[in-house]
Amino acid sequence: MKINNNYSIDQIESIGLKEKEVKDLQASIYTKDQKVYFFERIGQEKYRLYSVINERSFFL
Repeated sequence: MKINNNYSIDQIESIGLKEKEVKDLQASIYTKDQKVYFFERIGQEKYRLYSVINERSFFL
């Protein structure tokens, strides 16, 4: 996956990313293989990947 590219929910889930529920963030958060992926909704069915960090950094 590339930063600033747009993805559908089907594409995100087909890669194996699992959604995490978080409070106080206006982003869709997905995890896989010790990484956290941050998506912003840009349309009814599209999401833009804007950041990927290590899972350990996210949960500190």
